[in-house]
Amino acid sequence: SSIEAMVEDLDQFDANRGFEWFILSDTRNPQQALKEEQSVALLRERLAGKAQIWYRRRRDNTDRKTGNLTDFLTQWGGRYDYLLVLDADSILSAEVIINLANRMEATPSAGLIQTVPQLVGGITLVARLQQFANRIYGQVVGGGMASWANPEGNFWGHNAIIRRTAFMHAAGLPHLPGKAPFGGTIMSHDFVEAALLRRAGWDVIIADDLQGSYEESPPSMVDLAVRDRRWCQGNLQHSKVIHARGLHWVNRFHMLTGIMSYLSSPLWLALILVGILMALQAQYIRPEYFADTYSLFPDWPRQDAPRAVRLFILTMLVLLIPKFLGTAYTLMRRDLRRSLGGSIRVSASVLTEILLSAAIAPIMMCIHCGAVASTLLGKDSGWAPQRRDDGSLPWLSLLYRHRWHTLMGVALAVIAWSNSWALLAWLSPAIIGLVLATPLSAMTASQTIGRWFIRAGLLATPEEKQEPEVVAHRHGST
Repeated sequence: SSIEAMVEDLDQFDANRGFEWFILSDTRNPQQALKEEQSVALLRERLAGKAQIWYRRRRDNTDRKTGNLTDFLTQWGGRYDYLLVLDADSILSAEVIINLANRMEATPSAGLIQTVPQLVGGITLVARLQQFANRIYGQVVGGGMASWANPEGNFWGHNAIIRRTAFMHAAGLPHLPGKAPFGGTIMSHDFVEAALLRRAGWDVIIADDLQGSYEESPPSMVDLAVRDRRWCQGNLQHSKVIHARGLHWVNRFHMLTGIMSYLSSPLWLALILVGILMALQAQYIRPEYFADTYSLFPDWPRQDAPRAVRLFILTMLVLLIPKFLGTAYTLMRRDLRRSLGGSIRVSASVLTEILLSAAIAPIMMCIHCGAVASTLLGKDSGWAPQRRDDGSLPWLSLLYRHRWHTLMGVALAVIAWSNSWALLAWLSPAIIGLVLATPLSAMTASQTIGRWFIRAGLLATPEEKQEPEVVAHRHGST
């Protein structure tokens, strides 16, 4: 288990005396609860004399994750100065755990220190895509965010250390007015908690320099959709929080970018539809060269191609610059480049990631549009558990889940083909991804295909080539 791996790693430094471990459960299934209790009992036996392991399952899971943490703090929080918050798939090296505790102790102004987790353990193709992008491009993004955001950094809900007194006094969350999905419990609580800590004068720091903070990623597009549905609802809830008094503008910007990360999909879809309507208008509606008022000169239709090209170039730069910077950083570091198989294999992995991400992007656009629409229509996402291992589903199930994506791709193809080859070429990236939604979903969720990429050395990360000791111990103990 993750806890066992971290305890064993800490034991090398004789540091376990400074930490106690709490497993906070909200399981409602009695059979699952019995399995959890049995697993904890066995874990205690294996770690006897090394670490204190506690298990607590609430009778009532009010307010979901935030309520779980609040209940722990009010019942047992006074015993501890700091809390290291982890998810079920989180794992930190002993160096990071000790470093976080020392930094918090040495920085009285810090209310929260957030690491930048790296994704590990991915086997399926979609998990490896996320893992590769997180490792190769993520360092540039994390470093950039830390440089401009600190000390108004952000909180991602896990792999972070919290000052208990600061959190209890400043970061209590209210219930939003109204019913879910926009009212009630704040789903994406972490952004708001970071903003409240900063409003109270505490520093929220992103520690992008710490290497050894890990988590896992969903194994399929279907699992990504389940997670993003909840994240979409939580981020859109921030529209009720972003105007709260006293918040720092950087924290407001964090919330705004979170909101726009989902609203950008409907905007992209709107751009596609407007382009199609303009093409159909040019094909079927005769332009009026002379207005009703008297004029000696015709009013020619205006086509501003240079501005359209400049917008396209700007969009590509925004999307690709982090990838180019991350790739350049990797290629310039000889040890890192060699560990990934050399320049050619790194470049091939980057090209593979770009092409596959481009194919998946229109499917995720439709998924996010559906999540936004569902939220706006008043449907609550709930808080379903996530799969982490096998992301495969039967083909009939995938056909059903992606039926509207495929039909939309076919409709776009027919409309574009009936208009012009130019429109078909312009829409081809979106059309290809949507028409092939079902096979793409199956392929990217397949462990067999994922293992082929592993053998080929594509989309590899340094942590995959040389597995960190704490991660290797976890895989050996599960």
